[in-house]
Amino acid sequence: GTDLIEPPLTSSSIKKALDAWQFNSSINSEGQLVWWCDMGRVNFAKVKEDFTPEDHLRAFVWYTHALMYNESAQQNGMAFVYNVAKMGMIQSFTLMPAKLGAKLDKLTIGVLPIKMQNMYMFESPTWINIFMKLIGMFMSKKMKERMIFMKDWSTAETDKIGGLECFPKGFGKVNGTLVGNVIEETAFR
Repeated sequence: GTDLIEPPLTSSSIKKALDAWQFNSSINSEGQLVWWCDMGRVNFAKVKEDFTPEDHLRAFVWYTHALMYNESAQQNGMAFVYNVAKMGMIQSFTLMPAKLGAKLDKLTIGVLPIKMQNMYMFESPTWINIFMKLIGMFMSKKMKERMIFMKDWSTAETDKIGGLECFPKGFGKVNGTLVGNVIEETAFR
């Protein structure tokens, strides 16, 4: 299809859809690019009603490419910090149409040349924990070691990611102090 070329895929063409997801990005103390996604901050009604599936596909393709071409990501890899916010299984599976989910899976699994060092997950509901144990049987040891399920929002846990100074303000249930957004600052100025 022409979803990604008509209209041309530019930062201004995806800005509103991207803003609905409330992504953030920063550079950690190891020089890695950190992609922050907090499902607790996403306005799901807006995501579903204000944008088409193609809008979301375009926003995700644009954003993942912005991450991929970031110099820190290329040199030091990336970390992904995801607050699932105890999202239910039905809500998770109905957030996007199945066709869009399949396209995003094709984009993110084995296609993007992003060097993902770690994926930290906060507030994962029971259904995700069970699902991960099941698919974990088919994952490589290296992949399993990169997926880190955070037990809670305590200092001991957040220190594994770099401490509160590395957490964006408003992320999850911590009083993070980080202000700024690497991708926002480079692409939307």
